[in-house]
Amino acid sequence: INADKAKFQRISFHEITKAAIEASLKSPRELDMNLVNAQQARRIIDRLVGYKLSPLLWAKIKSGLSAGRVQSVTVRLVAERAREIAAFTEEDYYTLNARLAKDAESRDFESKLVRWRAKPVEQTILLKLFAEDYRYKTSVFKKMEDTVEAATLLRNSVLTVSRVEAKAVRQKPKPPFITSTLQQDGYNKLGFSSDRTMKVAQSLYEGVELGGERAGLITYMRTDSFNVSAEIQNETVKFVTGAYGKEFVPAKPPLYLKKVKGAQEAHEAIHPTSVYRRPEDVNAFLNPDQAKVYDLIWRRFLASQMEEAVFDSVSVEITDANGAAVLRTSGRTMKFEGYLKVYREEKEEEVTDEEEEEDSIIPPLKEGDRLILKDVISKAHRTSPPPNYNEASIIKTLEKHGIGRPSTYSVIIKNVVDRGYIKREKDRKLLISELGALVTDKLKDFFPDIMDISYTASIEDKLDDIAAGTINWVKMIVEFYGPFARNLGKADTDMVKTRPNVIKTDEKCPLCLSPLVLRESKYGKYLSCSRFPKCKGKIPLDREGNKIDVFKPIPVEKTCTKCNKNKMLLRRSARGYFLACSGFPKCRNIEKVTDPEV
Repeated sequence: INADKAKFQRISFHEITKAAIEASLKSPRELDMNLVNAQQARRIIDRLVGYKLSPLLWAKIKSGLSAGRVQSVTVRLVAERAREIAAFTEEDYYTLNARLAKDAESRDFESKLVRWRAKPVEQTILLKLFAEDYRYKTSVFKKMEDTVEAATLLRNSVLTVSRVEAKAVRQKPKPPFITSTLQQDGYNKLGFSSDRTMKVAQSLYEGVELGGERAGLITYMRTDSFNVSAEIQNETVKFVTGAYGKEFVPAKPPLYLKKVKGAQEAHEAIHPTSVYRRPEDVNAFLNPDQAKVYDLIWRRFLASQMEEAVFDSVSVEITDANGAAVLRTSGRTMKFEGYLKVYREEKEEEVTDEEEEEDSIIPPLKEGDRLILKDVISKAHRTSPPPNYNEASIIKTLEKHGIGRPSTYSVIIKNVVDRGYIKREKDRKLLISELGALVTDKLKDFFPDIMDISYTASIEDKLDDIAAGTINWVKMIVEFYGPFARNLGKADTDMVKTRPNVIKTDEKCPLCLSPLVLRESKYGKYLSCSRFPKCKGKIPLDREGNKIDVFKPIPVEKTCTKCNKNKMLLRRSARGYFLACSGFPKCRNIEKVTDPEV
């Protein structure tokens, strides 16, 4: 390729529009061999891992399995989370809230007991997990009886406002979408899988017919850069000024610094090709999925170029005469809407007590005000284990550690689900399967580097260094392959053959009456004939492990046309009804059902 490099030039564009393509044709550039080498190195390493580990898993566990540099770490994340949840010990705890009023005519408000006898009531516990830190709250009140002394003191004390802090709080908009954040919001806001979001975004990028003219509606959707061109920023300033007023435009164009490790800054963030194509103007030309994703991208980008939202925030502390109890309440009111005019964030996690208090309405208070106690309320809580991953949170974790590229996340998740390593539950949780846990344990034992988060991320760093021209790509592959090949040879010799657990049952196969065994696939557990693959009889199970109602064969008057002695049975499969010889398995004749009266 070096010899012929002068014959070729590269053009680049971020959107499929006439203006963008014409501009790119006017300014072609030379091929960047560093980028070519980085791509070659990535492909070779990924194929070495995939092509070498997959046959090993076929030989040691079962055929049809696969492994991958990013895929296997993704499965490990889910497997480790399952262990962390199982090891977590839940405990009950209690908090106290006081319902107060400024005077007899004013509205009640709640305040939370935050300090008792000079100690914080709630304590934050830090739990070190495999891929992140998890913080959860507990309290000094472990039992209901522990709250009695504090509750009694509050009921018998004069409660006075001891501190009032009022301030303006500014809330910045989030940056425009990159691939990973689009997938996360597609999941959190629209309920779309990452694969579905990317397919829809691809169609918007490639273009739709808008009244006889085909146009790409968004820029390239595989990007990890927050860069935005001056042209689209200038256009957005004019649009926001005209639509909402110049007070919604920041004094300087917002600049979102690179936060994604190894981001390719030559790319742009995901944004509409023109902000003047409002969602309501193009919805008639889009299908429902396209309309939802375009609306999400348009609003997120527009908000990212708008002024901050401003709130008036008030925090109030209340104490008894001796200072044994300290209560706190807070609230805020919107002073200036800013970017919230077009885009509001939805909380991904459960709302905390503090966030509930943020929106509470507090009467005007000043230091020294004596308050009326209306009630003391004890609230029961339970510590929660780390949450299971869902598609949004696992993408966020992969991105945080610099594992893989955002453009591959949707494919990786689809692969590990399709392979049966991870189960996608109806509540959208990602759970490890028995097969996934087994494969993870085997690979951890013999390929600790490949399965390590920091090592996998370091590979990405080296690939970025190749793209920057600071290290040699062939040397990098040689350094990778030496230890990998030694581990592969050891695994081939020492890894014990282990089949996924097959549990025998007393149930009989509906086709041949052989014993059924309990198996597991990506869709869940099911009963399968012990003679599989010779006999494909099986019975599906629901999520609780109960048998789903199965159609029982019905004898019919028709005689088998193959053996000419046995009667036929009406059976049902996933494809519909069919006739099968009652002499199965000696006679395997099957016929289509053509007579509805059979």
